[in-house]
Amino acid sequence: MIKGELSMQTKSWRLGLLLLSLPALAQADCFKKVGNAFGISPALLEAIAWKESRFNLSAVNAANANRTEDVCMMQVNSVHFGRLKQLGVTREGLLHDPCTCIATGAWVLHSLFRQHGRSWDTVGMYNTGPSEKRRQLRQRYADEVHKIYNTLQKQQPRREQDLFASNETIKQ
Repeated sequence: MIKGELSMQTKSWRLGLLLLSLPALAQADCFKKVGNAFGISPALLEAIAWKESRFNLSAVNAANANRTEDVCMMQVNSVHFGRLKQLGVTREGLLHDPCTCIATGAWVLHSLFRQHGRSWDTVGMYNTGPSEKRRQLRQRYADEVHKIYNTLQKQQPRREQDLFASNETIKQ
């Protein structure tokens, strides 16, 4: 091999590494685009995805007490499937397309913000729903997402600093 030339094996290895990183890059772009479209910090959406599934797109939880299931990295609950079907979103789409999954999770969170206001309590409702009986669990979930969010902010200082990408005051 001539000095300065890359072997075919090295070129193949680099191409493989690049191809493996493309889904992660595309996924990061989805968090940003979807967050901006819904007026929600991309870092908050990432924090929820990490808390819910560790970014596992094919995650399925069928162990809910109410016999529903949660799917994709955002763990979208099947109670939303009827409305999502009207919007052209399928269970299979959630499990195979990261942008569809992220956008659907953002849609759920945005709907909660519209109904209950922008607060950490509402972030907790993403997991527990609004029932007062689940307030303690909701608070624990919100605290965990908040910690993940803060960690993401420290890791990437260029991220927007406004938690909910809104001028509204955050309620504690």
